[in-house]
Amino acid sequence: MKKMGLIACGLSALLLAGCATPYDTDRDSFWSFGKGFEVTPLAQDTWQISFIGNENTDRTLARNYLLHKAAELAQGAGYPYFALRGEQNFRDQTGSSSGIGYSSSDFLYGIGSTISETTVMVEVIGMNEKPVESSLPVYESDFILKNVDVNS
Repeated sequence: MKKMGLIACGLSALLLAGCATPYDTDRDSFWSFGKGFEVTPLAQDTWQISFIGNENTDRTLARNYLLHKAAELAQGAGYPYFALRGEQNFRDQTGSSSGIGYSSSDFLYGIGSTISETTVMVEVIGMNEKPVESSLPVYESDFILKNVDVNS
């Protein structure tokens, strides 16, 4: 019985590894493997959002996640608008390698792998009114929640 449970867990982990990091992933969860969202409140109307996606999460999807999360935070705090400040969007390459070598026959064998992770981070500022002029991109919370798809 234990063996079947371990096999089921292993198969589930393999299936999840083949998909983009889901929108509702919390980075602090045991099963997220360090991927997902982290939200840090900076002031009553300001939050820092960071998201790390796995190798199947591209920059566009990660940015859609970020916009949607920002809209949720702003609307949840009673702000119909929000601005983004200091947005960063990266596709990072991480890798590992291993090898075996024999000095007598000059035979070398190695295995290497490269993994890509998408990382986005931004500061979100909730706003009660849309400014006439702004040096920051300003979005309508309700519009983003209705129109930005986070179901990959």
